[in-house]
Amino acid sequence: MNQLTTTHKLDFESGQATNPFGELEHRFRIGTCTGQWGVVTDGYFILSVINSEPGNGHLDDVFEWFEHSCKRDNRNLFVLEIFNEKFYLHLLSKRGFKPLDTDGDNVVKIFNQKAYKHLRKNGNEILKKGSLKCI
Repeated sequence: MNQLTTTHKLDFESGQATNPFGELEHRFRIGTCTGQWGVVTDGYFILSVINSEPGNGHLDDVFEWFEHSCKRDNRNLFVLEIFNEKFYLHLLSKRGFKPLDTDGDNVVKIFNQKAYKHLRKNGNEILKKGSLKCI
């Protein structure tokens, strides 16, 4: 079995919950970080992540888990609807993500170049063709 040991030896805990709109969503917890995540045909996405104790390094473990899964499954990693400009710039400069659109709201870390090229041409379940102005 291909088991991952993260920097802080933290487990990936996941569950499902119904949001206020009655939609089912995936939630995760890794150490002091919690958030929402999901799956599309060409990747995994992180919709939100909050660290209740910033500075403890648990965000590193979050990305280690997601990146490991992307490599294992040959998928790309998206972080969507980023409202915090500092976090957006951190993802670009420190974590190897690329801008996905001209609005600065979405980024992608490419693990599957073929799927990325297809995404830029046709979109996917989240990023419908023509709904994004790709860079």
